Amino acid sequence: MSYVSKPYKIDKIETFTEEVKLFRVKSDLNPKPGQFLEVSIPGIGECPLASCSYSSKYIDLLIKKAGNVTSAMFRLDKNSDIFIRGPYGCGFPLKELEGKNLILVAGGTGIAPITSLIDYIEQNNKRFGEVFIYFGFRNENYLLLKNRMKDWARKFNIVVCLDEKSKNNLNINSEKGFVHEVMAKNVPKLENRVALMCGPEIMMDSVSNLLIKQGLEKNKIYWSMERRMECGIGCCNRCLIQDVYVCRNGPVFRYDIIKPKIDNENSANKEGK
Repeated sequence: MSYVSKPYKIDKIETFTEEVKLFRVKSDLNPKPGQFLEVSIPGIGECPLASCSYSSKYIDLLIKKAGNVTSAMFRLDKNSDIFIRGPYGCGFPLKELEGKNLILVAGGTGIAPITSLIDYIEQNNKRFGEVFIYFGFRNENYLLLKNRMKDWARKFNIVVCLDEKSKNNLNINSEKGFVHEVMAKNVPKLENRVALMCGPEIMMDSVSNLLIKQGLEKNKIYWSMERRMECGIGCCNRCLIQDVYVCRNGPVFRYDIIKPKIDNENSANKEGK
């Protein structure tokens, strides 16, 4: 792990929407699934981003234009340099997942760390059991990584959940509704099962509540809190949740450990108003 940013060359850029692009960067950093990187543009700034791949030859970065740094990245071309430091944090508990049946859930650009985990599972498929994947998007226009999903659909049980009505042109199993609503219609068998998810906390909370009601133990659920990332080294305190730093202790946490801390934080914030 490095605390000094180094230049890496952009090898490919793929546009999904006006606000989301995928940047493939030549690199041998190979973050573990669930880890994150600090990406910077000299003279502009720095932002934390989750890896969207598992490879020793490149890093895929799924970028949503949402600030100065990401807006500057959108102006870059192939062969431009970006600066990266890291990787940081604790990723998904890969050894603990071996031999388990998995439920993977992601919403919006939260698909990035889950995609890195899917890449790892594909490369080590004999180590894992049955895999169910649920992705949540507003509608087909917001769909990300469609070509990869078609490939995953041949190997895993995948459902795309769309908030709004769809013309159903995906050639992928899709249903209208929020992820927890779609999942509730046919909950996977929970025997020897672990659930891992990333996305808006309201989505992760709804899905977790459903799985817990169906009998999944709380210590078999993992949340990625990558949306709360900041400096990456525990200096700015912006990612602090009670007594844990998302950047140092996470961003992946077991549900039974992180959920009470989030609830206590929310209660304290309400009382402080």
